[in-house]
Amino acid sequence: MHVIYLAGGIASGKSTIARTMRECGATLIDLDELSREALAPGSRILPDICREFGDDVVRPDGTVNRRLLASRAFASMERSVTLEEIELPLIDELLRARVAELRTEEDAARAEAEKNGDPAPSERVVVVEVPLLDRMRGSFDLADEIVCVVCPLNARRFRAIQRGMDRGDFERRRDQQPSEAYLRAHSSHVFNNIRTADVMAQEVRDWWKGREEAGWAPVSKGARHEARP
Repeated sequence: MHVIYLAGGIASGKSTIARTMRECGATLIDLDELSREALAPGSRILPDICREFGDDVVRPDGTVNRRLLASRAFASMERSVTLEEIELPLIDELLRARVAELRTEEDAARAEAEKNGDPAPSERVVVVEVPLLDRMRGSFDLADEIVCVVCPLNARRFRAIQRGMDRGDFERRRDQQPSEAYLRAHSSHVFNNIRTADVMAQEVRDWWKGREEAGWAPVSKGARHEARP
């Protein structure tokens, strides 16, 4: 199994690229989804969340008011760090469990094919959408390679506002995310999302085909290649 971390800042086009990779055959894991799972009713971290951010962030039915929590957590860097210290260890556990589950499924499929004398299934490729790459350093061991998407700030801001995000909220979140320089330094490939959607999708498909033809050969996580416009 080959695990790819797909990193990118807010409104950079990360999810769009992930969908194209899924069309190419990837299995997706979205860390935002794991974050929601970490905050599900009954989660062991909810008492810590309430202690730090107020009892009212958890509704009477046990669900978290994520909008209210975000407004308090992203009010300052200190508050954001507090949320991350509570949430990230559990997200790491959930990610490791999900990757292990997928690996077990692949091993079982290979064993079944061998038992039946069938051709071995192709290697499973798992793409993990990572919004905060610098906070995932403790999980880098799970990734076989890291790729990122970058996009001009003005375009990202415009997209976020078009989706209904307040400009101030965008700026606060963007300021608390890793820099483009950090993403580039830790990625073996950089997708420059400055093209039309169809051209960007074709670039992703071309990259995928090249890696597939190379048998998903190991790459250095910091040996950066960038496609040119």
